[in-house]
Amino acid sequence: MIDKGGSPLSDIAFRRVWIGATVSAAGDAASWVALVAYALGLAHGSVATLAALYTAPVAVGGLVAGWALDRYDRRWLLVADSLLRAAVFGTVPLAAAWGGLTAIQLYLVAAVYGLLKMTSLAGFPALIPQLVPAGQLTAANALESVSFGVAGLVGAVGAGVAVATVGPGYVVAFDVLSYVIFALCLLGTRIGRRPTRAVAEPATAARPGGGLGPVLRLVVREPVLRDTTIMFALFNIGEGALLVVLPERAVEYGLGAGGYGYLVAAVTGGELLAALVLLRRPWRPSLTHSVVVASIVAAVTVLAVLAPSPGLAVVGLVGLGGCAAAMTTWAQTLRMAAAPAGVHGRLFALLRTLMQATPPLGAGLAALTLRHGVATTMLAVCALMAVPALAFFRDLAAAGARFAIDGATDEPAPAGPGDPA
Repeated sequence: MIDKGGSPLSDIAFRRVWIGATVSAAGDAASWVALVAYALGLAHGSVATLAALYTAPVAVGGLVAGWALDRYDRRWLLVADSLLRAAVFGTVPLAAAWGGLTAIQLYLVAAVYGLLKMTSLAGFPALIPQLVPAGQLTAANALESVSFGVAGLVGAVGAGVAVATVGPGYVVAFDVLSYVIFALCLLGTRIGRRPTRAVAEPATAARPGGGLGPVLRLVVREPVLRDTTIMFALFNIGEGALLVVLPERAVEYGLGAGGYGYLVAAVTGGELLAALVLLRRPWRPSLTHSVVVASIVAAVTVLAVLAPSPGLAVVGLVGLGGCAAAMTTWAQTLRMAAAPAGVHGRLFALLRTLMQATPPLGAGLAALTLRHGVATTMLAVCALMAVPALAFFRDLAAAGARFAIDGATDEPAPAGPGDPA
């Protein structure tokens, strides 16, 4: 049953961490625009190289971050991460002001960001069960979606204006300040609550700082973790293909140079709308059922991209974004209930690293299928979103009944003799 004690934002600890994380995420979105501007202005700068170094190291850093988040105090680790990134990014405007900024320095800064990215991306959700009661997990996870959505829009748009008016140095300086703000918010927060776990797990899995093996076995053994991971990985491949299709459709719609941005903004708008709805209204249906239904609805709405009207395409993309954000919120709540608190760092780092790696596969899928027409690509995207949901429906429905968030009680259902360990 949903906690009626108010929004998670009424809790000062969660509010401080949420505000700090939102400001920091806005700084990241803004500084990326500034780094691209710097790369374009340097004689030997390459945006492609910058982008690769900005993203690829996540695959390595994500696994290390997960281990560290379960081994050490998560709050202090996030503080150290924020201050380290502030120091690294602070070198960019200083070097630019002295006329010594080089492409190599930009690439190194991008690589450091990629290595450390998962610390905050997995660290924030790992902290959520320690900040709010179990009945507010869904609302808190919705607020995390709101945080990234607002930060992405505000940071990117604000950076675009600032780069054109005052220059990229001020934008990167804002990112440095955002890291410091996040660190101060964390330092001013007392985190004492420890969540209960819904499913008994071996001590090796729950042990702080344990290896990745027990977590992988937990994901394979626990249907909620296993099925949603497969579903979301395939869903993200579909979204990766869609990002290749949208620029072409924007041109065909005659939307001009900013057309691609308009279509992407429609997806982001849907994500924000869904997050706000989940935040304001308690969600009582089964979360496992809801994840499946949302995935199928997303598969249907995405076909609106094939419509000859850009208005219909925008409506479909808003629906896609809304379904994706809701699925993320519900699945994250389920995962928090299905896994012991001692593995949340490794679990979220592993899953989010995997999700970061799948969209490029979608780009490859689009490259192979677009030669047969946009309709072929969109049908493939639809299948990637709908078929796994249909395949896992019964498995997820049975597994979801074991968790408090799907039932009428605030306490986790006890594991019976026949339940998976």
